[in-house]
Amino acid sequence: MKPEKQKIEPLIKVEMLVSAGKRPSGTELMEPEPVGFIFGIGSSGLTPLERRIEGRRAGENLSLEINKSFIPEFFGHIFPFPLRLKIPLDPFYLNLKIISAHPAEAREVVRAMAEITACSSCECGCGGHF
Repeated sequence: MKPEKQKIEPLIKVEMLVSAGKRPSGTELMEPEPVGFIFGIGSSGLTPLERRIEGRRAGENLSLEINKSFIPEFFGHIFPFPLRLKIPLDPFYLNLKIISAHPAEAREVVRAMAEITACSSCECGCGGHF
């Protein structure tokens, strides 16, 4: 009997491929790009992306129709580059393939939380660090 794959839940490191197409599972608009993050550590709670993959396991695929204007909110702190600039179609299909899900090491959690909370442009004088 094969061991059960790790379910995505808080403090699980998730690796996935993100692509976009004109249809579910299509890659015409954006070739698959790797995205890695630690689930559930955002300061504002779960992002819409995290809510969609919660409870899923490595090997699962998800395809959903999304509007370009929703991209920043959907990914939140997880996807820092401006995907919306790459996609010429609105709405389009966002395709996610979960590659792996495993418990994050403590140092990975600390590093990820520091990156999420880093201050880069508030002009508070912190120099990008709290």
